[in-house]
Amino acid sequence: MRVAVVANPIRVSTDRLGAAVEGACRSRHWPAPTVRTTTVEDPGAGQAADAVTDGSDVVVVCGGDGTVREVASALAGTGVAMGIVPRGTANLYARNLGLPLGSVERALDVALDGEPHEADLGRARWGRRDGQVREGAFVVLAGIGHDARTVELVRPALKKHTQWVAYFVPALVTLGAPLLPMTVSCDGGPPEHHRLWCLLAGNVGRIPLGIEVLPGARIDDGLLHLAAVAPTMVVGWVPIALKGLLRWPGDVTGLDYTTATSVRVETESPLTIHVDGDEYGGVVWIEATIEGRVLRVHVPTDDGRRRTP
Repeated sequence: MRVAVVANPIRVSTDRLGAAVEGACRSRHWPAPTVRTTTVEDPGAGQAADAVTDGSDVVVVCGGDGTVREVASALAGTGVAMGIVPRGTANLYARNLGLPLGSVERALDVALDGEPHEADLGRARWGRRDGQVREGAFVVLAGIGHDARTVELVRPALKKHTQWVAYFVPALVTLGAPLLPMTVSCDGGPPEHHRLWCLLAGNVGRIPLGIEVLPGARIDDGLLHLAAVAPTMVVGWVPIALKGLLRWPGDVTGLDYTTATSVRVETESPLTIHVDGDEYGGVVWIEATIEGRVLRVHVPTDDGRRRTP
């Protein structure tokens, strides 16, 4: 097995990680790995593409959801497997895959020897009023509205020291924010006008504390799971939160779910969006689609034992 590593140097000591991966490859009688670090200009996709060109069999990405989505974007459709050593703030994709979060060594074992699983990948495009258009992949979800504003308000220092807990204070600030006018069209159908706190379009739906924001979403179902959140009063957040936490089967006022393969959202005023936790401001439209089973990712084996190469 030829192993390549793509690491975010802000999240991990690349020297220590490189030594760990080299030792793991040596113990398996595999060639020495190549280690590439991300940069501000190239946060992972270019390094992953180079690894594919070099003939790597598996690319181990070490970082948070943002780095994972960049690597996933480059590996989609190539047949080259992706292993993950989660070292980010929330590590949402790793949580949904059931990967070890507290141990680099255990995560590295799964990254190298885990069961290959064919997974979906989300794609998003968004535009500003000045005509600027950007695009990117997502492994977890993309959102538009006040949830993205919550991400935007998180202080980097607090995020560094308290991890995902840092999102709670900004969330409390935005809970009572007024609903936003949005026009939503699914699978090319007629546009529908709504007033929403946010709209989420996701590939997977589990977040910390076991909360399901997109119930039933799986990494390989080929569907884009949508949640339209629109509580009319602050107290309306109570049943919405309890549904996510306790997984109530019934309907909840101010929360609607549906599935599609594509969605387009337009807004009257520029809003903030987030794509796997990376926020972008001044957006007036966003499109999201899902690509079914284009990504090969290593997940824990059913019995927890090392898979024989």
